[in-house]
Amino acid sequence: MKLTGKRLPAVVMTAAMMAAWGIEGVMAAQQGQAGDEELQRLQQQIDLLQQQLDRMQQELERLTGTTEVADSDAEGEESPVGERPDSSEPDALAEIQQRLVSLEDAQQELAPDIAFGGAVRLNYAWRDFDEINKDRGGDFELELFRINTDGEIGNVILSAEWRRYNDFQAIHHAWVGYNFSEKLQGQIGISQVPFGLLPFASHSFWFGGTYYLGFEDDYDTGIKFIHKPDDRWTFHYAFYKNPEYANDGRFGRYSFDLVTDGDQQNSEINQLNLRAERHLEFAGGQTLDVGVSLQGGQIFNSITRRKGERYAVAAHANAFVGPWNFQLQGIRYEFNPDNPDFVDDNFVQTGAFEFPFLMAAKGEVLTANVARSFTTSFGPITGVTCYNDFTFINPTVDNSADSIQNVTGCSVSAGGVFAYFDYILGKNMWFAGGDGIGRNATTAGDWKSRVNINIGYYF
Repeated sequence: MKLTGKRLPAVVMTAAMMAAWGIEGVMAAQQGQAGDEELQRLQQQIDLLQQQLDRMQQELERLTGTTEVADSDAEGEESPVGERPDSSEPDALAEIQQRLVSLEDAQQELAPDIAFGGAVRLNYAWRDFDEINKDRGGDFELELFRINTDGEIGNVILSAEWRRYNDFQAIHHAWVGYNFSEKLQGQIGISQVPFGLLPFASHSFWFGGTYYLGFEDDYDTGIKFIHKPDDRWTFHYAFYKNPEYANDGRFGRYSFDLVTDGDQQNSEINQLNLRAERHLEFAGGQTLDVGVSLQGGQIFNSITRRKGERYAVAAHANAFVGPWNFQLQGIRYEFNPDNPDFVDDNFVQTGAFEFPFLMAAKGEVLTANVARSFTTSFGPITGVTCYNDFTFINPTVDNSADSIQNVTGCSVSAGGVFAYFDYILGKNMWFAGGDGIGRNATTAGDWKSRVNINIGYYF
């Protein structure tokens, strides 16, 4: 079909009406749910408008290019070979293009914006307290495969991570959130407990001793709010109904929580967390974050069907001075379960990674860490951080003994590879040759060590 200068405006008006109808459809979709069917409808409208616009532009270019002017000797009049387009047609085309862009922008806002990533990690371990492991010269094996996703659909935020270890699989975290304003975000689901130094009270793959007590990188199920009224303060308010798994007999979990087995039938419920941190900046880009954390909750005993109490309080500081990082933290904690008479109240059972163990029900914890970062361009290596993370645990119950963990090592980054090289030295420390944490066992005074190398590819 040949488009003439008189017929072209009618086509333009038709396309403009289609664009207006499409934008009204977008507004209606934004008021409701942006489902797959709505997105498909928007895409069909965009495709139709784009095709119509392309045809109009081609016809306009053809008509403009075929208009000739006669020789000046022919009374100075134009001799049209084709018809001249209406002067309003370029403006109409520009309007259609602008509406088409608006329609595409609206579709982009409705479309899911979800990113997937993950990691594969290998681990080498040598333990001086494991004779078989020593005779083998250590063990090197696949340690982790994980999948994580983060993104946003219709202003609702999503973050989740699933992990598969050698002996079990577990949820690391899974929450949805919403930014009520630039200063306030809410999260509901399995989220990191806001307690102590964040995001970690350590620099190593092995974490600090606080991790094994359940006070570092812990994840529970509930609701959390992150409030940043200005650049000077950050506040956290959270309530957790229970740990990430309501099945307290499950040892295959990432976070260390109270777990049930045998006579130990205590579980964590109804936990409240409050955290405040003050941000200070100094000349030369030096920063200092100082804060306090409060945690309180109940302990449900499935034998007595009664509830005990627990609490923890922490003061913490995190300083960055050039390439140096200094972390200092003190914690006081108590677990007061309502056990049957035949169960010792001085110790509670916690566990993760398929291992339950006993730890002192009351104690004080000191963390002192230092790290130094280096930039390098040696081959693919772009960064190195060396550190020493120290944790001292002083139990305040009968028949107990101090526990100590010290980790010295370096982390190396090279493209998608991130590797840790750690030497772990422990006394009376679980996972470092000790019989639980804070227990006065026969091996309580012995120092044990292990070498751990973890190489991960993160994508």
